[in-house]
Amino acid sequence: MMDFNNYDVVSDIYDVYVPVTFDIDFFVNETKKSSGEVLELMSGTGRVSIPLLEAGVKLTCVDISAKSNQILKRKLEQKGLMADVYQMNVCELEIPKKFGMIIIPFHSFAHIISIADQRDALGRIHQHLLPGGTFICTLQNPVIRQLSVDDQLHLVGRNPLIDEQGSLLLWYTETKDPDDDHVVNSMLFFEFYDAHGEMKSKRFFEVHFRLSSKDEFEELARTAGFSVKAFYGDYTYQEFDAARSPYMIWLLG
Repeated sequence: MMDFNNYDVVSDIYDVYVPVTFDIDFFVNETKKSSGEVLELMSGTGRVSIPLLEAGVKLTCVDISAKSNQILKRKLEQKGLMADVYQMNVCELEIPKKFGMIIIPFHSFAHIISIADQRDALGRIHQHLLPGGTFICTLQNPVIRQLSVDDQLHLVGRNPLIDEQGSLLLWYTETKDPDDDHVVNSMLFFEFYDAHGEMKSKRFFEVHFRLSSKDEFEELARTAGFSVKAFYGDYTYQEFDAARSPYMIWLLG
C-alpha cells in the first residue's frame, strides 16, 4: 500500500469526475467568520479554493500533488485571483505563519491512512493554528460509508469532458484492506468516449482511505491539543446521528 494517494495520476481529469458543490456554501459561510487568513489543506485543483477566494476569503493552499497545484495556479491566473500555493505533505506541514482557520474539505483527511501519520498531521495543524482559531475537518461516517464497500463494480456516472467533445464514465470497486478493516482499498476505472460513443482510452487509479470512528478521531484530536467546538452530521449543521448521518464535521480549536 502507498503512503499516500498519488493524485498526479488523475489531476487532469479531477474536475470532470468530481463536479460536486454540496459543501461549498458551508465552507464559504465558515471561512468568512475567520478574522485571520485561512489555510486550506489537501486543496487539490481548487474545487473549494476558487469559491472561497471569489467570496473574498484570504487563502493559502497546500497539496502534495504537484500537478494539482499547477492546475490550481493556472485557474487563479485565469480568474485574476491570488493565493499562496505550497506543495507539501500535510504530515510535514511547515509554513512560517499561523492561521485563524484551517480546513480540510471533502473528507480528505481520510486519505492519511495510518494512525501515526494522522497523529503527525494533527500535531502540525495544531501548531499552525492561531490561539482562538478553528480547524474544520470533515470525515465520512464509517457506519454509513462501509455499507457501500461491497467488492462489487459500480457505475458512478457519465460526465461531459471539459475541453473537448465526448464524455467520461467512472466505475469503482471497493474492498476492506485485509490487514486493517478500517482501511478501504478502492479501484477507480475511467473510460473516455468521443462524441459518437466510441471509446478512446481507459485509465485506472488506486485509492486507499481510512474510515476513522468518531471515538478514534476525537482521541487523536485531543491528544494533538484540540478541543471540540462543534460537531455536525452534515453540511446543513444537523446534529450528528451515529446511525444515520452521512458525515462527521468537526470544528476544533
